[in-house]
Amino acid sequence: METYMTSLDGGPLYKGVQRALMEQLASGDLKPGQLIPSERQLALEFNVSIGTLRKAIDELVENRILIRQQGKGTFVSSHDRERLLFYFFHIVPQKGAKSYPLVESVFFHKSVADEEVSARLRIAIGTPTFHIRNKLSLVGVPVSVDDIAIEQARFEKLSAAQFKERPNTIYNLYQDAFGITVVRTDERLRAEGASEDHAKLLKVKPGTPVLTIRRTAFDMRNEPVELRISTVNTAAHEYFAELL
Repeated sequence: METYMTSLDGGPLYKGVQRALMEQLASGDLKPGQLIPSERQLALEFNVSIGTLRKAIDELVENRILIRQQGKGTFVSSHDRERLLFYFFHIVPQKGAKSYPLVESVFFHKSVADEEVSARLRIAIGTPTFHIRNKLSLVGVPVSVDDIAIEQARFEKLSAAQFKERPNTIYNLYQDAFGITVVRTDERLRAEGASEDHAKLLKVKPGTPVLTIRRTAFDMRNEPVELRISTVNTAAHEYFAELL
């Protein structure tokens, strides 16, 4: 069986086990916060050695898809404020510690994919999307304006009220309400001048140098979920990412 899995996947055996586990996560067979079966049970299920199974699990833990809790077992990770703060929110005061931002809704609109959204979300130009804008503040100071694009078909019943009144983070809403778990992102940074709309929200003059972060979020099947463009006032704040 191990030889079969290796030849079927065309790579290391543990990667085949890992993909099988990811598919269980993506399909909802294993849910956020759920305790996964023991290593012995999973090794029997996939007909592999404990060492092969453990290597697959270790990598999923390193990628924060699974979480080990000493004496309790291994759990499917779930999105919460702590996870957002340490893994997805990278704006910090130039002098001070990282803290959770105050998020204020600016608008929630139906829109269609332009060229950039089409390329990043891998959908056709003109595909119906939601365009959401939020303002983020730290200690009362506006630091970022986030423009979010998601495909309507993947979030068919999402309403403005549901989005604005979510009890937790945006990624938690995707996970709990739509079964879509963000597991990784890629980010591109550039310096630009603040547009008039963004400048007004950030309380700076139009054209003021700002940092823009273009983040594409991906789910467990490596499909793009969201394009988020953050316009950041770096007068007193900076981008900080801890590489693990």
